[in-house]
Amino acid sequence: MTSSRWTVPLLSGLFVLLWSSGFIAAKLSTRTTDVPTVLFWRFVIAAAVTGAVAAWLRPGLPRPRATVHLVVTALLLQIGVFSAVFTGLARGVPAGLTSLVVGLAPLLVGLLTPLVLRTRIGVAPVIGLLLGAVGVYVVVSGNLTGGGPVLLPVLGMAFLTAGTLYQKRFNDDSPVAASVVVQMVTSAVVMLVAMPFLAPQWLPTGAGGWFAVAWLGVVNSAGTFAVMFVLLRRRSTVHVSALMNLSPATTALLAVPLLGEALTGRALLGLAVAIVGMFLGLGTWPRLRRRPPEVPVTG
Repeated sequence: MTSSRWTVPLLSGLFVLLWSSGFIAAKLSTRTTDVPTVLFWRFVIAAAVTGAVAAWLRPGLPRPRATVHLVVTALLLQIGVFSAVFTGLARGVPAGLTSLVVGLAPLLVGLLTPLVLRTRIGVAPVIGLLLGAVGVYVVVSGNLTGGGPVLLPVLGMAFLTAGTLYQKRFNDDSPVAASVVVQMVTSAVVMLVAMPFLAPQWLPTGAGGWFAVAWLGVVNSAGTFAVMFVLLRRRSTVHVSALMNLSPATTALLAVPLLGEALTGRALLGLAVAIVGMFLGLGTWPRLRRRPPEVPVTG
């Protein structure tokens, strides 16, 4: 009884750490290895791990039409998002700020969903997005930015929003495990074709580079997905969305000792404002019951 009571809190804390660790590992790996090389091995490793899991679960193959939609989704949610995010990290955008910007995607999805699916929304998503934007501005205007090209994580957020809306628009009943494998394999093949034109190196640099890439492929991708799957079986999507909202602050705190990034009072204030906006806009504030827009796993 006691172990069951502590299962969800422990898994919730683990999920936040695993989700946030992707920004840290990406920053570390891109310090010594070209971004295309990091992406290539991330997708190859993730495809191998998720493929092994799918072979064990035997979920069945998606329909041909569904496979086409999954390929498009992979181009948006995998290639698009991570190319922009990882390039931004490699060019100096702090991990905490990147997590904060990308974390605004669910709110943007909530605002654009009525245009795509002809559904109605309330005032909360609008207020939440405005608060989130204010929080990002406060962070960017401080010393946390380091002069990096902030528009790259914004582009990643745009890809994440577009991919989520596409997935919601062309939603199908394909098994989750099979869908993830299709996305990872598609991404690995795309990067394999692009590698000769984008990257001078095929292998990560040093043991540290391999460790970071392996972490991205195994722990951050497959591990995060597994923990999320268990949480969704025990709790609602509202619970998982609330945990995702904790990622920016967690990433910013982890980046101080692991990456040596500064965390000023202005940055803390901006994080706090943005997180309040995320919780409010997604309906994950305590006692709010509105179902939030679901953002698929991209890690």
